[in-house]
Amino acid sequence: MSKFYRSLLVLSLAFFVLGGCSKDDRDFALDLYVTVEDGTIAAQNALVHIYAPVDNTTVDYYLYSDEEGKVSISLKNKAVVEIVATKRPYKSCTFAELERGVKTVYLDMTISGDPDSGCRDDQ
Repeated sequence: MSKFYRSLLVLSLAFFVLGGCSKDDRDFALDLYVTVEDGTIAAQNALVHIYAPVDNTTVDYYLYSDEEGKVSISLKNKAVVEIVATKRPYKSCTFAELERGVKTVYLDMTISGDPDSGCRDDQ
């Protein structure tokens, strides 16, 4: 009986080692949904600036939201991005840390200048 348990242990260990080696090849993606009026109305054609706040980066996108208020990007590397969405008279800011797979962020725009907008003076 001990030979059976040893064989079972070796097979289980081999299965664990070989089965746990798969590489995650998914991109780092962001789906952003921009809304106004407490999240009830999709902000169609809002200008969205998504950028990495570091020197020498290529992560710097200006995009317009679609009819659902959605903007999407996909990156090959992990990043922390800042997000600024505007559509006069609304403006709001946030950030997101992109992990493998799709990160979904909801941003509700407020009247420009509102202290709850999440924006700094330089955004």
